[in-house]
Amino acid sequence: MKGMAHKDLVSPNHKLRNGYYPAIINQTVSHLLANGVGFPDTEIKNRFGRNFDGVLRKMAVDAKNSGVSYGFYNGERVIHFPFLEFKAIPDDTTGAIVAGVRFTQIDENKPLVATLYEPDGYTEYVRKDNALEITKPKKAYIINEVSNAVEGVYGVHEGNFSRLPIYPLYNVSHQSEITGVREILSAIDIVNSQLVNNVSQGELIYWVLKNYGGNDDIDDANFVINLLKTHVIHVNDDGGASPHQITVPFEANEATAIRLKRLLFESMGGVDTETLKARNLTATAINASYHDMRLNSANMEYEVIEFIQGIGRIAGIPEDDIVPSFTYFETVNVTEAIQNILAVAPYIGEEMATQLICEVLGKSDNFESIMKRKQAESLGNFSENYNTEV
Repeated sequence: MKGMAHKDLVSPNHKLRNGYYPAIINQTVSHLLANGVGFPDTEIKNRFGRNFDGVLRKMAVDAKNSGVSYGFYNGERVIHFPFLEFKAIPDDTTGAIVAGVRFTQIDENKPLVATLYEPDGYTEYVRKDNALEITKPKKAYIINEVSNAVEGVYGVHEGNFSRLPIYPLYNVSHQSEITGVREILSAIDIVNSQLVNNVSQGELIYWVLKNYGGNDDIDDANFVINLLKTHVIHVNDDGGASPHQITVPFEANEATAIRLKRLLFESMGGVDTETLKARNLTATAINASYHDMRLNSANMEYEVIEFIQGIGRIAGIPEDDIVPSFTYFETVNVTEAIQNILAVAPYIGEEMATQLICEVLGKSDNFESIMKRKQAESLGNFSENYNTEV
């Protein structure tokens, strides 16, 4: 009041945050990687270690949030190095990663641990008194123990990979998905917060006071504060106080929030699942709704393939053997999809039709067992018919 700053203890000040951004990130990553990465030879995939699909998903989420993520191959499996924990050191000429440092600290009261990764080994440090001390001198990445049943371990062979065993997984354009949509997210938060604040403030009620001309701004403010606290008004015989209401522009706010949400999903290539849940859409309509997400996944697919091939070169796998494939994870009209598959089954064959139906039902892992059972049933029917004829 009186042109002086003061703390407002009465007006509502809700500050809402939406969760669309992480939801769209998870959605786009799942679209590409939820069904895992396929290889013609499962032995090749096993070379990347256990839970390779899970590691890839974590790395993809990190890459979309930060622009890049890193995978470390220790000779047995791929380990995820999050962007916020790893600092890559590029070559001044080529830009290729030639070294890197990973920082870990489980708590601000615990020591900072740093590991320096170089082509010829890694060295571990710990920070003490603002200085780094070596805790483990440089060791090779590959350590093989030589042993027999009589002597036990009698030798150790150390070696390294042909290059630094760390490779980056980049997001499309090598930048975070937050680029270009931060302002949209802020606008959504402002619109939603404003709507809730208006409702909390009593739908913008203002008061007309009669014969209170002697009041100044401070008196008016105290009147409103006392009213909100006690819900009681004292007036003189010739005075009066009447409320007037301005209806909250709910429709306008709602329309703005819906438009901003649509703009966000369009910008990030996401699919608004509320649209799919609203009505029973045909397979064609559902297929059209995934158009932008497929474009997004197709671009990200190249980055994932480049990462897998990079780790494969580190592991010594021939590049011709690294042929990853992806099956996009999408919502479908199951009934219509199965009907379409059965309609073309005479042309594509029973095996292909069964495989497609398994994919639609999310039962791809059961395809081989289903085919074996069908073959066994066919063989049993053949034997039964043969014995009957004889």
